[in-house]
Amino acid sequence: MYFYDLQFTIGMYNIGMLYKIFLLSLNTSFIKRVLRKFGIRKLSPRKEDLENAPLIKKYISGKSFADIGCMWGVNGLNSFIAEENGATKVTAVDVYPESKEFLEKKNNNNSKIQYVKGDINLLSTTQKIGIADVVLCAGVLYHTPDPVHLLTQLRSICGEILILSTSIVPESPGIRNTAVFYPFLDANQRKIWNRGVGTQKAITGPYEPESGYGNWFWGFSPSCVESMLQCSGFEVIEKYIFPFNSTFVCRVVSSKFIAKSGEWTTPQDADFAKFKR
Repeated sequence: MYFYDLQFTIGMYNIGMLYKIFLLSLNTSFIKRVLRKFGIRKLSPRKEDLENAPLIKKYISGKSFADIGCMWGVNGLNSFIAEENGATKVTAVDVYPESKEFLEKKNNNNSKIQYVKGDINLLSTTQKIGIADVVLCAGVLYHTPDPVHLLTQLRSICGEILILSTSIVPESPGIRNTAVFYPFLDANQRKIWNRGVGTQKAITGPYEPESGYGNWFWGFSPSCVESMLQCSGFEVIEKYIFPFNSTFVCRVVSSKFIAKSGEWTTPQDADFAKFKR
């Protein structure tokens, strides 16, 4: 028994070392050039592959739209795209107030976008949003301490389609549904996950409790994200996977049980009625 455990430990250590080397190599300019030379471009996605505009345009015509996490770094860009492409109603949502750029564009466009300042993790915020046919949530999941709760909150406001864009980590060899919790990793461990793309709080530096959601809490593998989506009442119908970024297009489905955080409930409780459409 001891010998088997030792073999397993050594095997997992070797896999872990190879995975660490793989991760570090993906962040080097030399490796990226080599991959491009051999035509392996999926590991270095084009800018347009990471944009949400094509998917918004594909699903939005004649539908209502909610843009969750709409402000930071994009100033409501996806909300304006939805409105310009036939959305019947657009609700933009963020914990931050409306930016100057957002307000200027809204005024110049004579836009009817409704803005909700609030935390999507709170019931009071989802009540203000109501139900939207198409929900977009980009750049939020990995900043959320309780990601499954966030997904069930999205499910509660989603009438038909969810477009979820998130940072991820590559799959671990032979192991599905893996995740990394970033806070309180030491400097050497943080270096493994440093993508060199600017400030990643809890990765490029120590975890900052005073920064709240500004921290990076989670690194999920794509299979982990997909399984969490399924637990939350979604079926993935399209997915675009890159080593550190992924987008999942999901359809709302009826579920016998939603893995919802909070007070203990069962599938028979009235609270789950809203998930059975």
